[in-house]
Amino acid sequence: MMTNELIGNVTSKNLFTGYGLFYNEELMFGLWLNGRFYLQAKDELSSRLIDSGCVAFTKNEVDAKFVLSDYYCLTNDILSDRVLLRKLLMLSIKQVQDRKNEIALSKANRLKDLPNLSIKYERMLKKVGIHDVNTLKIVGAENAIVRLRKFGIPATLNTYWKLACALLNKNSEMLNRQQKEILLKKLNKVLYEAGFRRYRKIDDE
Repeated sequence: MMTNELIGNVTSKNLFTGYGLFYNEELMFGLWLNGRFYLQAKDELSSRLIDSGCVAFTKNEVDAKFVLSDYYCLTNDILSDRVLLRKLLMLSIKQVQDRKNEIALSKANRLKDLPNLSIKYERMLKKVGIHDVNTLKIVGAENAIVRLRKFGIPATLNTYWKLACALLNKNSEMLNRQQKEILLKKLNKVLYEAGFRRYRKIDDE
């Protein structure tokens, strides 16, 4: 398979009667079985694959004991189109990562259970009506910063990085400059609408 060449950081593990394909050694997005490549897909992505002639895994295999849902056999046309294939791979990986994040967030009962957030941040957020993980998800990291500022609590960019990454189930120390700039645009938009000064750059405190 050319998956590692297309997107990098792909490893395979012997699973069932085939090989599971993993991104960053933790996100299983594909299956190589009997000379066929199956891509994991849900919702719009699965509809797109079906419209392109891809058949669900359970309809391809005669072994009823081995069932794996949400996997679709990629057609030769897709496999031969490197640009399209890479796009589909990345969409699948994003879906897998998003679901993993949702599961992790649903298991976290208290704010301090989230990545980057200690009891200090939990107490800070509770002062502005954000008492649990679900409320933080609804409010969002940007509006949480606005609430803190309106309450008179200092909320730095570092606080924002921590909150934004907590909702992504990610360590804020792993943010690169490009990711910070994307997040900063979101924060600046909300700050401006709330009447607060916008940041000029990612190290502007």
